[in-house]
Amino acid sequence: MKTRLFILLLSIILCCVLQTSCTTNSNLAQKGEVEAVSDRIWTYSQSHPDGFTIDIRTMTEPTEGIAVSYSATQGRHSRKNLNRVVRHAMRHDGYVGGWLDTTDSLYYFDSTRLFPEDSLDAAIKFGLKNEQKAIYSIKDGKEIKLN
Repeated sequence: MKTRLFILLLSIILCCVLQTSCTTNSNLAQKGEVEAVSDRIWTYSQSHPDGFTIDIRTMTEPTEGIAVSYSATQGRHSRKNLNRVVRHAMRHDGYVGGWLDTTDSLYYFDSTRLFPEDSLDAAIKFGLKNEQKAIYSIKDGKEIKLN
C-alpha cells in the first residue's frame, strides 16, 4: 500500500513539474513570437509613414475591407507599446493598423478588426462601441468619420 501511495505521489509531483516547465516554455515562446512580430511591424511602419493595415499571420496588407480598431489598444504609439497591440491582435483578429496622427505628429498602432466591404453598418456599430473617431475603407482608401 505504501509503495502504491509513494508511486502515486511521485507521479503527481512529476506531472506538476512537467506542466510548469511546459507552461513556462510556452510563455517564453509566445513572448519571443510577440517580440519578433512587433519588430517586423515596427520595421514595416518605417516604410509606410502614412499608415497601413497588415495581417500579422502573413505580413501582407489586405486589398479590401473596412478596418476598425479595438479600444483596448488605443493610444499606443511607441515600439514598447507595440508588443501589447500585437499580443491583442494574436488573440483576436490578427490585424494591426498603423497611422500618423497629424495633430500630434505621433504614429499610432492598433489591433484591428477587418469587416467585409458590404458590412459598413456592422463596422460603424463596432467602431462606435470601441470609441473610434473614424474607420477606414481599404479598397477606397478613405477614412469614414464617425459621430
